[in-house]
Amino acid sequence: MGGFRYSVCCFVLVASMVCCRNAETEVRPSALAGTWYPAEKGALRAVVEGLLEETKQNISSKKPLIVVLPHAGYSWSGHVAAAGYTYIRNNNPDIIVILAPSHHSAFSGCSVHPVDYYETPLGRVRVAKDTALTLLKQEGFIRHPGAHQREHAVEIQLPFLQCLYGERMEKDIPILPVLVGDISDRDAENTASHIAAAVSGFREPLFIVSSDFTHYGGRFGYMPFRASNPEAVKKKLKALDGGAIENILQGNGKGFSSYVEKTGITICGRNAIKIALSLPLRDFSASLLSYDTSCNISGDCGNSVSYGAIAIHGSLFSSGNTAFHRNDITPADRKYLLQLARNTIRSYLAGGGQVNVDEATVPRGCRETKGVFVTLKKNGALRGCIGCIEGVLPLYQAVIDNAGNAAFRDPRFGPLTRDDLDGITIEISVLTTPRRVRSVEEIVVGRDGLIIRMGSRQGVFLPQVPVEWGWSREEYLIQLCRKAGLPDYAWRNGAEIYAFQAIVFGEDGNT
Repeated sequence: MGGFRYSVCCFVLVASMVCCRNAETEVRPSALAGTWYPAEKGALRAVVEGLLEETKQNISSKKPLIVVLPHAGYSWSGHVAAAGYTYIRNNNPDIIVILAPSHHSAFSGCSVHPVDYYETPLGRVRVAKDTALTLLKQEGFIRHPGAHQREHAVEIQLPFLQCLYGERMEKDIPILPVLVGDISDRDAENTASHIAAAVSGFREPLFIVSSDFTHYGGRFGYMPFRASNPEAVKKKLKALDGGAIENILQGNGKGFSSYVEKTGITICGRNAIKIALSLPLRDFSASLLSYDTSCNISGDCGNSVSYGAIAIHGSLFSSGNTAFHRNDITPADRKYLLQLARNTIRSYLAGGGQVNVDEATVPRGCRETKGVFVTLKKNGALRGCIGCIEGVLPLYQAVIDNAGNAAFRDPRFGPLTRDDLDGITIEISVLTTPRRVRSVEEIVVGRDGLIIRMGSRQGVFLPQVPVEWGWSREEYLIQLCRKAGLPDYAWRNGAEIYAFQAIVFGEDGNT
């Protein structure tokens, strides 16, 4: 679904929704069959299911949001990966984001691969193509097909997922493969925010971070210590890896980044881990499920790679297809944004133009990228309303832009004057990313804002609109069709419908 910008919330949606699809199905074929794992379907299934059966890790009664898993060949790290996969047997994901390093191509930012399917000997795995295309519109995301052609860090995870979730991986559970290149800590935060927004319409996202830990020895050009015997190497490796793992278990992204810089530890997926630790989580907890080294397997401690499986529990702010949690935008954040909107309008009226804000002084919750509308009312009647459906700017900047637009550029009203200002109340709606509605039975009046699109015609209502008018769900859909210039029952006859939710708060104290 394409980007929405500066859309008039109560009448006409002027931005376009573009869904790019190729006429032919695009499939990324297996690059590992016959080398990293067996090429024959039955043999591969036997290996993976055997690893899952052998693990002694208990199945979790909780559902982790993130698992960090190794990506070596199954004979090396398969048993550690199996501990992580056994732990997520009870998960019921509707999208799986795989964050992985790029081993064959160097680039800055993140590369997503909007093909239709990945393929292994066990069959096809569907890609969340629309979500990938949405991310490509965001800063820091690029399309680099060559990086994905030979990359093992994503593909090595897929047979485990196919054995866990079966045919659903082809039909119902798409993956979002993200290869992570060179990024700064700030880039990791921005990337995490974009990814969280992109999956906010899914009920139960699962994140897999594909990473090995220390690559030690002359073969890898990393020898931070020397030891006289294999047992000493094992002990020092465990301590070295342990420092990084402890920061992950504490959810300490800055500490992890500092540890990597200080020690030079060769964790290939370090940037993918940084993104995972930057995701907006509540109720964070984590546990180490399994740890091993190739030194223990081969006996070669002169060159060793470490493997770990880590489960992270928590929930994404604003994830799922239910309304925002109330504390996603704190009372202090709301007060700040409302005052910022009013100050913006005052600045324009005083001839000063748009206000300038030092981002360092902005509350953290107001720096996240989210869709937002600013609505102006006078004596309870609409006086202006403009916003962005998709998050394209930090929230505080989007409020500045849309406060000015609602006051002076809404085509249904003349520009606001100084005499108008005292009688104006400001309302802000902070939005989730729109998700496709498969059945109108999913729609909840008062919770869901709606977008309808058919051909070149489209329209949008914020969630509070049907409540203010007292519409039933069917009346809501009919009015939405009328606003888009469509027949009343176009919602039954091929129109695409998207839903989003909002936190709504205003100067009158309503939330």
